[in-house]
Amino acid sequence: MLDRADNREKYLTDEAAGTAPRRHGFVRPIAQIALMAAVLAGGWAGMQYLANSRVDPVRKPFTPLVYTVDTVSAVLADNRPMIRLYGQVDTGRSVELRAAVSGDVVEIHPDLVAGRRVTAGTVLLRIDPFLYEGAVVEARANLASARAAISEMDARLASEREQLQAAQSQLDLANSDLERAMSLAGSGTLTDKQVDDRRLVLSQRDQAVSQRRNNILITEAQRTQQEANAMRLEWKLREAQRRLEDTAVIAPFDGVISDESIEAGRTVNANEMVASIYDDTALEARFTLTNAQYGRMATDDDPLLGRKVEVSWSVGGADYLWPATIDRIGARVAAERGGVEVFARIEAANNPVQLRPGAFVALTVPDRIWRSTFRLPETAVRSSDHVFVVVDGALVRREVRLIAWDGEDAIVQGNLVDGEEVLVTRLTEASEGVRVRKPTQSEAAGDTAAGAASTATSAQTPDIGK
Repeated sequence: MLDRADNREKYLTDEAAGTAPRRHGFVRPIAQIALMAAVLAGGWAGMQYLANSRVDPVRKPFTPLVYTVDTVSAVLADNRPMIRLYGQVDTGRSVELRAAVSGDVVEIHPDLVAGRRVTAGTVLLRIDPFLYEGAVVEARANLASARAAISEMDARLASEREQLQAAQSQLDLANSDLERAMSLAGSGTLTDKQVDDRRLVLSQRDQAVSQRRNNILITEAQRTQQEANAMRLEWKLREAQRRLEDTAVIAPFDGVISDESIEAGRTVNANEMVASIYDDTALEARFTLTNAQYGRMATDDDPLLGRKVEVSWSVGGADYLWPATIDRIGARVAAERGGVEVFARIEAANNPVQLRPGAFVALTVPDRIWRSTFRLPETAVRSSDHVFVVVDGALVRREVRLIAWDGEDAIVQGNLVDGEEVLVTRLTEASEGVRVRKPTQSEAAGDTAAGAASTATSAQTPDIGK
């Protein structure tokens, strides 16, 4: 009985202890929810307060963007671009000096050295003339002998002609005597024997005349033969004199010795090259025009031959210029160079350096003339097919056709109007209708001053790399 009473009392105590914790756990969530609602309500109220208390911004009127740009005036004119080409200097006139006769070299001019300049008529070297002088003496003697024989024949002919005249006179007398004797014989004064004697005398004198005539013909034939021999001997004498003159190798014109291969005492053979010389006043520049360039220039109103060009040789850190004139066109197309060879005759110029054959030079050659075209800066042409012009402060597109380049300028054709202002500033936003304006005088002056200051700063800054 006591155990049951104790258990019941324990049960009632435990039940009372468990009720209190369950009631306390239910109130806590309700309190948290109420706190969250209060925080949200406070935040919303603060937000409303801030929204009602803000100041509305003042709206500014919209102003379209205007770009400051540079322009150039389009000028309709005839334009000729200049082509930059490269070529090589050649000798317009050069010759190889060869020994015309063989023999020992007995004299050499001190200027017979490669690179030295010599004048026309200078004896560069001389071959031993002893044998050739002897040949001249022998040829003169033979010619003198032939001329003496001709003189002897002339005297003989004169004598024969005089004797012919005398014989002819005697023949005439004998003929007259015969006629007179025949008339006397008819009258019986002379006998037949006396007449026959006169006929014999006439025959003898006739033979004498014939003999004199034959002697004259023979002597004239001999004289003709001797004259032919004298002509041959005259040629032999000129040949001997020519060979004697050929013992001296002479500079044919003013020029520069380009090569020499001879020494004193050396024996040279006929036709052996001893030196070469070129005319330094007759240099020419050889360069190549592409097929397109040659086609344009050959069909131009201004002929290609005779066109003035400019030759530039860069040497010693400086560029020296020479005027030149296109003199001739190559005989055939240079397939290995892909064009046509052209030769320009270089003219004299007052430069401190002398142009030499083999020099690699640059040439400025006038291209063909493009009629009624526009010359614009490179920055004005966009995509090689259009430009922008400024009309009433806005950009307007104009279609053009790019014809040629001339340095940093482009030559174009299109629907441009003479005098229109063409945009040259590289504007990324350039399109139809974009508003632009030219820089004011103050802005332009500021840009100029800034550029000058930049140049001065660059000039004062030491070049560390040198």
